[in-house]
Amino acid sequence: MAHRYDCIIVGAGLSGLIAARNLQRAGKNVLVFEAQDYVGGRMLGKHIAPNQYIDLGGQWVGPTQDRFLALLDEYNIPRFPSPLQGKVVLIYNDKRQEFNGFFQGFAEGDRPNVPEEEWQDAMKAWKTFDELSQSLSPQYPEANEENKKLDSQTFAQWIQENTQTDFGRWYFAYMCRAVGFLGPAEPDEVSLLHVLWGNKSASQAEHPEAELIHDGAGQIPSKIVTELNNEIHLNEAVVKITQDDHGVEVTTLKGIYQANFVIVAMPPYLAGKITYHPPLPPIKQQLAQRFPMGTLAKLLISYETPFWRSQGLAGVGMGNTEWIELFADSSDPRSGKGVLATFVMGDRYHRWIKLTKSEQKSVVLSDLAKYLGQQALSPTTFDIQDWPSNQWVGGGYAAFMPPGVWTRFGQSINKPFNRIYWAGTEIAERWAGFFDGAIRTAEAAAEAVLKSAE
Repeated sequence: MAHRYDCIIVGAGLSGLIAARNLQRAGKNVLVFEAQDYVGGRMLGKHIAPNQYIDLGGQWVGPTQDRFLALLDEYNIPRFPSPLQGKVVLIYNDKRQEFNGFFQGFAEGDRPNVPEEEWQDAMKAWKTFDELSQSLSPQYPEANEENKKLDSQTFAQWIQENTQTDFGRWYFAYMCRAVGFLGPAEPDEVSLLHVLWGNKSASQAEHPEAELIHDGAGQIPSKIVTELNNEIHLNEAVVKITQDDHGVEVTTLKGIYQANFVIVAMPPYLAGKITYHPPLPPIKQQLAQRFPMGTLAKLLISYETPFWRSQGLAGVGMGNTEWIELFADSSDPRSGKGVLATFVMGDRYHRWIKLTKSEQKSVVLSDLAKYLGQQALSPTTFDIQDWPSNQWVGGGYAAFMPPGVWTRFGQSINKPFNRIYWAGTEIAERWAGFFDGAIRTAEAAAEAVLKSAE
């Protein structure tokens, strides 16, 4: 307690690191606490071969993600186009096909060879969905009557009412799980208003997965840390934050620290586990209880070469196979290795996590072989990042809102509590669930602290 800081940051993910960096650049004295033994949170990488890193967390960037692109440029981190040369594989109801197109909600290129009636059912429903989404305000959803009506429904109810075919229903369920809309979640878990707003604020039409990063996104946290004068405490979880008119006292299991302000840069449900004195406003506490993380494990599978390219395939596949619904080529051209990123999501995850480690690997490779052939069964590395099992993260990609949450509790999503400010991709108004959203909230929180300190 001998030293008093201008600001303490709770959480050393991308948001926490950017907030700390910006405050220090403004001449402020900061201290960062991180419960885990590494910095970066869901911005986590691993080196698996010369010139080949894998991202166990987020990895892509798109052309309108201005704040993330600016960060990459600032640190001179080069990018390359996501590999998409060749045909995409679709497996639907055990029928495999290759086509020169892609769909994540809106469709690009050729359509797959599904019956015309089923494809048009999905396309018509998507047009309805997208038009409804674009009618929303770009700001956080307000608790007006129209939004309350949308918020009272699950996405599953909307799908049932707006599609007539099995393929149409799967198309939107796949979007809810694979793309996530800040989840991922099963359609019956998530509010219709939430997925509409997710599509509005972080649209796939803006190609957020257009590029990958040489040496991976996981390299970025260490670059930021070099600016922070070693004022980061790892393996030190914050358990209590006390504030009054004069300042803030932050308690960890190792000590008590004083500051003028605090930025809590954590997913809302984790932030809600901290004890606050005085207590958080009831609406903020209630929001934290109702804002769960998505259910997803990410798998990175590498091969000596991207063998699928010799078959004329893009290394991208989607379908309603038993375990994986989406995978994408994540190979860095500098390495010559082949790397696939894939995911086990939603209800599939709940079944998969009950298997032994060897069974988990076997069933995923078996699914991949259906898409890419027998060579998929013999990887050189197989890495699993089980985000729901990480108590300091709780899931991935990000958090989602069940029915009723936005219009009852959403007004508190980023509202400061006296000397406490909030950051994190979950609370971003633009690009929520992405690195860009994490940076935007960090910049806003740091700016608010500086303004309050004047």
